[in-house]
Amino acid sequence: MLTITWQEEIASLKQDLSKEINKISGHSEINIRNHVSNHICINNLKSKLERLDEIEKILSIDKYKIAFIGTIGQGKTTAICHLFNLITDLKVSKTSGGKTEDVTETKELLSTGAGRTTICEVIIKASEKTYIEIEPYTVDEMENLII
Repeated sequence: MLTITWQEEIASLKQDLSKEINKISGHSEINIRNHVSNHICINNLKSKLERLDEIEKILSIDKYKIAFIGTIGQGKTTAICHLFNLITDLKVSKTSGGKTEDVTETKELLSTGAGRTTICEVIIKASEKTYIEIEPYTVDEMENLII
């Protein structure tokens, strides 16, 4: 079994992004539309490189014991909810074959769905009370996510 560390994975991603930036930068397009499109792509890829640097710095801090990294829709939020008991049981009525019955469903407290539902850093801290604190992204951070 081959085990890849997060350091190796980040290094590989950074290398791939740098290669793509160099490839796009090497195109000398005369068409202004292609030039603008390439500029936007390059800036987007550079912002991803910066984000990987931030992630690398965060993960290198010894106080973090676990981190969830993955592409959109892979179940990171669902895993967090179930590992840290951020779930609740709801009684719902379901109809099947014309017959209605009351059932109990388990629901995650953090919103989940078809992906792109938890576009934030989730930090779980021990406390006497249960609550969710939301720190919104800045306009610049949101623009980097959108582009």
